Order: sequence, then C-alpha cells, then structure tokens
Amino acid sequence: MTTNTNNDLSPAAIRAWFAEQPAGALFTMPAISKAFGAAPGAEHRRLASSVRCGFLCGYLERMQFTAGTAYRLSGKCMRRDALSEEERRARSLANQRARHERRRRAKGITPVPNRSKLVRAARVNLQAAGVPQPTVVAAVRATETVEQFLARGGRVQRLPAHWEQMERAA
Repeated sequence: MTTNTNNDLSPAAIRAWFAEQPAGALFTMPAISKAFGAAPGAEHRRLASSVRCGFLCGYLERMQFTAGTAYRLSGKCMRRDALSEEERRARSLANQRARHERRRRAKGITPVPNRSKLVRAARVNLQAAGVPQPTVVAAVRATETVEQFLARGGRVQRLPAHWEQMERAA
C-alpha cells in the first residue's frame, strides 16, 4: 500500500490513489485515512466524502464485512466527468440558488427583483447630500474706496458701533 504524501483529498486524488493499488485489493476507511495522512475531523470528513463520491459514481465497490466497510476498484470508468474547482463552485452555487428558490416558492414568497443598483444610487445620493456644493467664485472686481463710491453716486449709511452707543448714553 503506497501512501499519499500531499493532502489532496479530492475525488480525483482518491481515484489516482486507488488506480496505483494492486487489482482487487480491499481498503477500509482507517487504512485509506492512514494512507492519505488525514487528520481526524474536517480532513477525515473530506476524505470520506471523496471516497463516497467514487462509490456513487461507480468507480469503487463497497463491501460490508463484520469488521466494517471496505472499498476496492470496480473496474468501471467514472460515470461523471471530473470537475475543476471553479466548475464545482459554480455548480454548487447554482444548486444553492435553485434550492433557495424552491423553498421560497414552497412558502409562497414572491421573488424580489435585484435592486442593488437602485440601492447603491440611493446610498450615493445620501452621501452626496451631506457634502456642500462647491461655490462658484465670482470674478473679483478691483476694490474701491468710500470716496470713489460716493463719487459714483453711491449712498453710505453709517451705523454706529455698540461702544459709540455706550458713549452717548453715558
């Protein structure tokens, strides 16, 4: 029995490992787990899932013994194509969406259209509302003195300051 030194626990790695083994050899899950160096927990569950996938696809045969379950090559080809990680993720996402839609329809909830663009536009408008508009800078004229203003015919109204009002009152 050869061991797999890398921790690739995908169905393709399981298929390759079984292909390297002698024909007709039986392997229990503890033996397969030891060959792959799978730690108990998440790695062992991934390994068991990959072995189950090989069995469901017809690549492996499963036999029940009093000592437990053993697996060996069936001699048949895989019935399904091996998917890349991207294809597997895309298929999983599509299945999740379909399952979600079936649940919604079963509950009688009408689907809500995608309004992400409207929500984003509203959020941008709210953010923009707090930002003051840039003021248009008027063309600055040359300044003029009071005398020049009076010479043009302007009228000046003199408003007394508060200290001048206090002086008058005293």
